[in-house]
This record gives sequence, structure tokens and C-alpha cells, in this order.
Amino acid sequence: MRLGRAAALAVVVSTAPAWADTDGDAAARALARLAAATGEDDAALVRIGLEPAHVVRIGCDRAFRLVDPATGETVWRPSFAEEVQVVADGGPRGAVPSVWRVQAGAFSSPAAARAELERLERASGAAGVVHHDPDRGTWRVRLGAANDAASLGPLVDRLREQGIAGAWITEEPREAVGEVRLRLVDASYESVLSAARRLAAVPERGGRIQVDGKPYRGLVELRLSPFGSVRPINWVGLESYLLGVVPAELGPEVWPQLAALQAQAVAARTYVRANLGQFEEQGFDLCSTPRCQVYAGAAAEHPLSNRAVWSTRGEILEWEGRPIAALYTATCGGHTEFGAEIFPEHDAPYLRGVPCRAEGDAVAGRVRTLSGRKLAPRTDDTGTDVTRDWTLLETAGVFAPAPGARADGRPTVVDGPRLRQLTRALARLAGRPEPAGDPPAASSVGTAAAAVVSDLGWDERARVLLSSEDARALLREPELAELPEAERRALAVLAWSEALYPHGDGRFRAAEPMTLERLAPLLVGIGQSYEAFGLRSANVAAVEADGLRLIQGKGALALRLARAPALFGLSGGRSVALERLALWPGDAVRFRTSAEGTIDFLELAAPVKGAADDRSAKVYSWEVRRTRGEIEAAIARRAPIGELRGLEVVRRGVSGRVVELRVVGSQGSTVVRGFDVRTLLDLRESLLVIEPQRDAAGAITAVVFAGKGWGHGVGMCQVGAYGMALRGASYREILAHYYPGATLAGAEPAPG
Repeated sequence: MRLGRAAALAVVVSTAPAWADTDGDAAARALARLAAATGEDDAALVRIGLEPAHVVRIGCDRAFRLVDPATGETVWRPSFAEEVQVVADGGPRGAVPSVWRVQAGAFSSPAAARAELERLERASGAAGVVHHDPDRGTWRVRLGAANDAASLGPLVDRLREQGIAGAWITEEPREAVGEVRLRLVDASYESVLSAARRLAAVPERGGRIQVDGKPYRGLVELRLSPFGSVRPINWVGLESYLLGVVPAELGPEVWPQLAALQAQAVAARTYVRANLGQFEEQGFDLCSTPRCQVYAGAAAEHPLSNRAVWSTRGEILEWEGRPIAALYTATCGGHTEFGAEIFPEHDAPYLRGVPCRAEGDAVAGRVRTLSGRKLAPRTDDTGTDVTRDWTLLETAGVFAPAPGARADGRPTVVDGPRLRQLTRALARLAGRPEPAGDPPAASSVGTAAAAVVSDLGWDERARVLLSSEDARALLREPELAELPEAERRALAVLAWSEALYPHGDGRFRAAEPMTLERLAPLLVGIGQSYEAFGLRSANVAAVEADGLRLIQGKGALALRLARAPALFGLSGGRSVALERLALWPGDAVRFRTSAEGTIDFLELAAPVKGAADDRSAKVYSWEVRRTRGEIEAAIARRAPIGELRGLEVVRRGVSGRVVELRVVGSQGSTVVRGFDVRTLLDLRESLLVIEPQRDAAGAITAVVFAGKGWGHGVGMCQVGAYGMALRGASYREILAHYYPGATLAGAEPAPG
């Protein structure tokens, strides 16, 4: 869908579906009533399974009760003011041995389940079991038995060929866990053994139950898991739940754009509506980990993400009147992929591969070019370009009045008195004591290093942080051993701090004259350790007629440009002086402002990696090298093939992702598809190129994987949503772009 058509998203007012008592027992109904009494909306309760443990600590910022939901009675004491430990008495303290199986169906009678099991065993060639779920009163057909989930991939494929589209892999205890009960232990180590298999930790109204120190809205159910551990389950209203999901999935401190957070809220809410009951056999709807959606509870809440949730209250995305599979990925590397290419079960028209960038016309309309002053190039006597550092010192007033360049273009020698002027100016900017005493009479590299270290108070660093042995390791030129101790220590500490570097032959040439050009990066290196130049980082929101709109942290800035600012681009990782600098919305920049508040120095900052809306992500591009042994070990968990002979890309998707990969070995080959490509190779993404390294005999020794993005690449790109918001897109435009054709529905009036 083109961005310009985003306004076509219709907002339909409808009533959110009521929370259903899927457990079908009095305890579940009692838990729903108790959760509503804490202030949560009982018409939209969700149950979030937190991580189980042998011991779970339960506390509250107010008094709380422990209630047996089956009877409605409080347990042990009328209320608790201090933390209580809930222990799986008789349960294993370590990991429980488990077995992985493929679940192929659920039936209301054991006879129907056994009949289906026999049919599927014949069709698939895999033995299975009928698993009774007493909480639900159902019998589940499960096939296969493996030590890990990945090994069951081929069986899942065979079952899908048999028409079992809903086949999924589940974990269960390999052996039945013995008698386990809930034991409660208070702060004084008094304890009681409860007869209940489920308890509810209920706070006073307005309180927050704490699980292992982390606060949650609503109440927390505590039940014994099939593995003999304590499983905390947070019963919480849907909107309250989202308050702990949105900042955990898209941190507002890092990505502070309301429209992006609103899009995240709608996608997360839609995911809940489409996946209620996903873990019903374990007594909850969704997990709290990236397997579902990351949920960090009340501690994660943030005013900006809270605003995103409440301003989109009730809104979900629908297709043909049903919640969509609102998949989303961290960063897509510039292009998302068709859902069916990664997850065969998600062959949906709204999960299309789309570019994660503005269209041509939109880009042309938003890129602006700044004009600055022409900067004379400066090169020091090691041949290094120091124009950027020289200009920063000049703009900040350290090189004021600006020293002129020699007519022959050679570096400018600095004497002792001039050096003292520079260190005094930098000390004032850095808030350090101004140097006293007589300046050096002359200024060689050695004497200048000693003077700078002494004048700026780094002599203590040289004494405390560097030993004589350290200095010898850093300064390996034989002639440096003849220098005075102060000069050797000064050169060593400046080299150690990477503020001074040698010539291309590895020699510092301490006896040669110090030049202003060589001094510039040294002074900048020291000054930046004190943030002396007032450089700030931000992202460009827009370039206007006389200035910039910038996003910095949580807020926005509008700053005017100086009449002729110093401008620097970034090319090949190096800062380049420019008279004209083109800026794109979302570009990362560093800048400083003059006494008048105008930008007088501005430079592009990394990453500068193209036009994609998600280019600001640290993992927008990446590279990793794996040895043959590492790759063979990873593949063996799924399909042993012997010695690795090749990794062949069979097919790529529209985004460039590898969606079908042939793995060739000495004992055979296998083809992996979709998401399995990423998991098989244990990589961040499948948007990658594969570059084998071979020895003289042609055998693979290692493989370099160069890729982009992080995640599965389907649906909304989270960092891309931030990039779209940064260039002015609304959350409806973001959702329309990443879920083309889906309808925005279910808006609720604001409460109160």
C-alpha cells in the first residue's frame, strides 16, 4: 500500500469481546472476580504466564492476601505485609527432564483421540501418545518424541502435508513429577503446607503484587506447573497489560516517537486478540517472553508509552472482521518479507513484503541541503587529515583568533607560549584548573606532550594508571628511552588514551617540532573526555528554512543555523568537510551551538547506511564468521549431515531473505525453509549472503555471513516504525504501510 493511501484505514467503533471463562470451573470465575476487584477491567482480562521457578517470592507495596480460588477463603493468615515465598514442595530444584512432541489435535473423548492417533501414526510413520488434560477435560493427540524442538521440524512438515495445519511442538515432562504441593514461607521462616493447587495473591485496591521484586497490576495466580515448579500467572486487564508490553518491545527512552509507540500498541493489542488461549492447557493465555510478546510488568511503564496505549484504547487490526496475525520484527534491514515465506501458516494478504523506506516522491520532498562555509583542508605531519578536529577547536574558541595556514601548505610549528595559550583556553572550556608557571621555552613533540599533560592535570593519570613497564610497552622506540621521565610518561599516557598517535613507521619522533596540526587531535581527544566542546547528539526530524527540528532523547529541539556553520559528512567511516550537506529525516547528527544559540558546527554521525527507515538500528547491518565445526554442531541438532560440504541458496524472497537453503554434507543433504534458516544457523536474520572459505583441497574451513536486520522480518518493522514517525507519519500510516489492506477497528471512547 502506498503511504498516500493510509487515510483509507477505516476506524470502526465496536465493543471489545468479553473475557471468556475458558477453564470452565468455579476457581477461574473466582479469579476473574478477584482481578476485577483490584481495579482491572473484568471484560478484557488476560492471563500472562510468567517464568516458573522452584521458589517464587511474592510481595506487595501494600498489604495483600493469599486466597484459595476454589473456596474463596484466605490461606494461612488474613493478610500479609511482608514478602512470602511460595515453594514447590517435593518438586525438583533443577531442570526437569523433558520430551518434545508434536501436538496434532484435541478431543472431548479418549476414544476419538485414540482413533485419530492410530490414523496419524499410520500416515506419518511416527509413534505417539494420548495426553489427558484434567484442567480442560480434553484428550490431546501428540506424536513423536525428541530431546529438542528443532528435531521435530520434519514431522511437523509431514503432518501439515496430511492437512494438520494447526500442528505445533510442545514440551512435557519426560516422566511424571511426584507429589508436589505449595508451601508458604514467611519472612521469619515459619511455613505452612497448602492443600490448594492454585492460589491467588490479591493486593489491596491500588496495590501492585510483586513477583521476585517486580511489580504487576491486577493479581497473580500461583499454580503448580506440569514440571513440578511454581508458575506465576498475572491476571490483568488487556490495556493494563499493554502498558508493560509497549515499552518492553519498543523502548520510549530509545525510540521516543509517539506515532511509533501507538503503532506498537495497536499491533500488540491485535496480537493478544488473535492469540488468547495460546497456552490454555497450562492455564494462561500468553507467555511473557519474546516467544509471545515481551511483558515487563508495571516497572516498565513510561508516560510516553502509556499515552500511546490509552490514545489507541481498544483499537486492533482486522481482516474480514477477525484480528490479524500482527507479527512484528525488531529491524527488517530495509525490507520486510511475505509471511508465508518465513512462516507457512501465515499466508495472509496483509503480511506482504514491503520496503522499509519512503517512496521516491516522499524522499525527494523531505531531503534538504544545508549550506556552510568552505573549510581549508588541514593535514598533520603524519599525513592524517585533521580538518574536523582543527575546525572544532576553532569553532569552540580554542584556536581563536584562528591561526593562519602557511602559504606553502606545510604544518605550522607551535612554540611554548602559544601552546600555553591553547591549554589555558581548553582548561577553561573543560572546567579544569588553569595552568600556572612558565611555559616551555620550545616545543618538540616530547616537551609539548609533557606540557599538555601537566597543564591539563593529566600528570596524575600518568603516575597512577601507568607503570614503568606499561610505558615501555607503549613506547618501543629505542631513542625514547633517552627522554626525560616526564616526557616519556606524558607520551605514554597520551598514546594509551589514543590522543596521540605515531607516524606510519610506528615512531613518535619526539624530538621533532610540535605543530598545530598534530596538536589538534590531541587537544580534541582530551577535551572530549570532559565534554568540553558542548557536542550533542540528536536525530533530524526536519530541515526548515533557517534551522533544524531535532529529536533528542525524550524531547524535540528547534534550532537556527549560524550564518556559515562548519559542516561535516561521513564517508567510509571518516569525517569529511563539506560546503553543502544533504540531510535526510532520521539522520543521526552531532552538533554544537554558539553563545547565541545557533548551530555553528554540525556533523553526520554513524550509522549512515542508506535510506531505510530502520537504518538507525545498531544491527541494521552485521557480519559474523563461523568455523565449520561450529556450523556442523548447529546443523546436527536438526539434521545430521556429517562433514559440511556446502550451503546453497535455493531461493530468496522479495526482500532478499534466504527462504530456502540446501545444506550439503558428506552423509547427505537437507533443505530448510523459512524461519528454520535463521534458527538452523543461529544468526540474527536470514537477510544475508553466505561466503564460504575453503582450504587448498576445497574443504570448507569457515563461513562468513554478512547480513542485515534482527528478527524474522515479517509484519511491522519496529525501528522502521520509529523512522516513519520521525519523518512525520501517523500511526495509522505506519500500520497501513506494514499491514496493507488491514482495517483499524474497535476504537473505544477514552475512560472517564
